[in-house]
Amino acid sequence: MYNTELIYTKETIEFAAVAKEFLSFLESSQASSKDEFIDTSLKILPLLYLKALQLPKVEDFDDDFSEKFVDEATWSYIQQITSAKLGEDDQYVQVQDATVMNSLDSLNVGLSELYADLYQDIGDFIGAFRLGIDDTMLAALFYCQENFKTYWGIRNLILLKNLHEIKFKTEDDIDL
Repeated sequence: MYNTELIYTKETIEFAAVAKEFLSFLESSQASSKDEFIDTSLKILPLLYLKALQLPKVEDFDDDFSEKFVDEATWSYIQQITSAKLGEDDQYVQVQDATVMNSLDSLNVGLSELYADLYQDIGDFIGAFRLGIDDTMLAALFYCQENFKTYWGIRNLILLKNLHEIKFKTEDDIDL
């Protein structure tokens, strides 16, 4: 028997609430201005990171209940709308995650791709919680935590750093 009580802890519920808000924000971002989009991102991304740090550790679960909910078309849609929103600020940045940590290599990834990557992992988590099946939710909680450690956590921080620089760039920075 697996400890499905973990999916009903205060920390998990708070993370799910922030995660749902993050998904809704990206899905409706076409309606906001670029400045509003960046401002909201600068508020929700650190909260998403904080709430992920507070999630209870899943020790054991049934991998047969693991499911994916965000497909390639949805990933592409989120990447395209965030790219359009960022415009010329959708710059490429270097990302070094667990898939390349043991080498000197890094990936060149656009900021809009970072948004889509976060959307995919968070969307898979929320998709499982929408089903309401305890074992599926527990597997999603496990994979969300693991992917946070090795994949989307660092992408969140890189995105946050670059959005900070975009928001606070000066006229002198633009002339360079």
